[in-house]
Amino acid sequence: MPTTDASRQFASRTDRATSAQQWAGIVEQALQQAARASLKGTPLRVNVLVLMDLIQDLDVILPIVERMRTDRRFAVTVAITDWLDKVSPRVSRELLARSMVPLVITKKDAISGLEPDLTRVNAVITACETNHPAHRVPHAVVRRANNRTISTYTLQHGLENVGLTYFEPYPDHDGPIEIASSTILTWGPVEKLPAEVSPAMRARCFAVGTPKPPQPPRVELPLHRQAGPVVAVFENLHWERYTDSYRDAFIQDLRQVAAARPEMTFLLKPHHAGRYLAKNSHLLADAPANIVLADPTVPPWEAYTASAIIGSVDAVITTPSTVALDAARAVRPVAVAGYGMTLPVYEPLPILTSAGSWLSFIDGVGAASSELQSCLGEFRMRHVIEGDAVGRILERIAADVRHPNEEKRSG
Repeated sequence: MPTTDASRQFASRTDRATSAQQWAGIVEQALQQAARASLKGTPLRVNVLVLMDLIQDLDVILPIVERMRTDRRFAVTVAITDWLDKVSPRVSRELLARSMVPLVITKKDAISGLEPDLTRVNAVITACETNHPAHRVPHAVVRRANNRTISTYTLQHGLENVGLTYFEPYPDHDGPIEIASSTILTWGPVEKLPAEVSPAMRARCFAVGTPKPPQPPRVELPLHRQAGPVVAVFENLHWERYTDSYRDAFIQDLRQVAAARPEMTFLLKPHHAGRYLAKNSHLLADAPANIVLADPTVPPWEAYTASAIIGSVDAVITTPSTVALDAARAVRPVAVAGYGMTLPVYEPLPILTSAGSWLSFIDGVGAASSELQSCLGEFRMRHVIEGDAVGRILERIAADVRHPNEEKRSG
């Protein structure tokens, strides 16, 4: 109502209570009209629950959460398990640094269906979800969300993702690996997924690329000042894949190569979760002094994930793992320790089989070989769709929630 009309109307009133009620009504009406005007043509916000339970979840989840926090289409709640909060303080620290207070839930209550509350949730995102025992928390939450017809999304978690790109049998799981999420967000084209992926699962896949940034920032590593190059050596989470001879050869060649190149630092990074060489540090007894063990349970190294280290070293050697792809995307020379394993997934990267091949790779790094750069580029293109993966993920979720009855787009 125009101000002059409102003043004229109230000028004839002498009852203060009546005037107050009418003013309150006019203000309320104005607020409702303003709200309708501001929402006109704007979709309702999507309430997203993001769930993390594994130490390595943060690297793939954080870029999505950061973008959603600045996108008015989304309201985000991040839930982490009490186990994760205890074993990896880095997760809460990174979230709090971005003004995000995580909801801490117990693993027991998540598995039993008591937590988290899904009442107002429109979409659930998990970093890795299967029926394997290691993923029982996100699997339970996703199945409960599916029963409520809530859109559920899981991310490709690694280069060799169990049930999606990796199909070797597991001693602690019988039967096929199954993913319950209504949408599986893959790094590479859906049509290039292995033949072992079932038609039903393939139909739920949608290619987006990887949300992890391609170029991790260079940081100051807690190393003693040294002038020579730094070679990062990574171990895989799944050491049960390897024979005793593989393990022995890997450690022996590392020691031999470090002794042969004393001017270099060999930064040995155990996996944050598996920590095989941290738990078996006796295997490094009397090792050359230029081998530095970056044990994530030791405070100076707890914050340094693979991504942080990759961006700050001169070359990377790794057991078969996603580290190879992360290094290639960061344009860091990378080689994979093979020792008799058949590794077609890692072609055309250099495959190391002896101390001599380690030395050939390391000595060739400084030459900025065009052949090596070509290998890195080919490897990247085989496994990852380039571009804005996070943007694709947000668009897909917003479209699904806004138009839930439309047929899902394929990758």
